[in-house]
Amino acid sequence: MPLRGGECPLGKFELEPHAGAYTADPVEACLYCNFADTSPEGFDLEKICQCPADISWNEYDQLRKSYSLTSGDRTRQGFWEFVGKNYKSDAK
Repeated sequence: MPLRGGECPLGKFELEPHAGAYTADPVEACLYCNFADTSPEGFDLEKICQCPADISWNEYDQLRKSYSLTSGDRTRQGFWEFVGKNYKSDAK
């Protein structure tokens, strides 16, 4: 599960436990995220977020820049595959 307790791994939003609301709109935050799978019906963050749970914003930014330099069509699925091959998780 990519989300950590309702929090975006990249810090785009988190769940305020006392308020019961998000600090930012997850729909808006995920809409243009390269890790968002927007194909599922409805808005289920558990299914939409394809982000590695332990990735930092800096690591994401470096991978995004590296991927933009690759040749061929650039797609979200291609980015996920690129991250799968090039991201070195601390958990591995």
